[in-house]
Amino acid sequence: MMQKLLISLSALVFVAFPVHAQTPAPQHGLKAGYVALVVTGEVLPGQKDHFRQLVPRLVAAVAQEPGTLAYEWSFHPDQNTYNVMEVYQNSDALAAHLKHVAADFLRELGRVRKTTNAIVFGSPDAKVKELLARLHPVYTSPIDGFMR
Repeated sequence: MMQKLLISLSALVFVAFPVHAQTPAPQHGLKAGYVALVVTGEVLPGQKDHFRQLVPRLVAAVAQEPGTLAYEWSFHPDQNTYNVMEVYQNSDALAAHLKHVAADFLRELGRVRKTTNAIVFGSPDAKVKELLARLHPVYTSPIDGFMR
């Protein structure tokens, strides 16, 4: 009797919940809502020392943003061209970052560097695209990948 009851309950579970609802496909990588950027720029003439002093202050402030997962500034071999690699938990986190940097650092950044290129990975929402418009970014389309 107990065996028949268990078989009946098992059959009910399989009928009530389709296979795809029982084991959803894992969302991973940039398809999971993360947004990443690589921004390239150049240090303005005569501003390298000021730039080198500003970046650590900027990084320390950005490190306090809960949705900013990675934020790394690096020089190219010419020590004048730089990249900023940025990863955000979602569009809201990126929007908060952009507003924070604009309010606290944009004027000073504008005196020491110019942005030459921006590449966006993931699928930012319309609000973020509007905030990024001044950079004239290239938007990529995810193919596949993962993030740990």
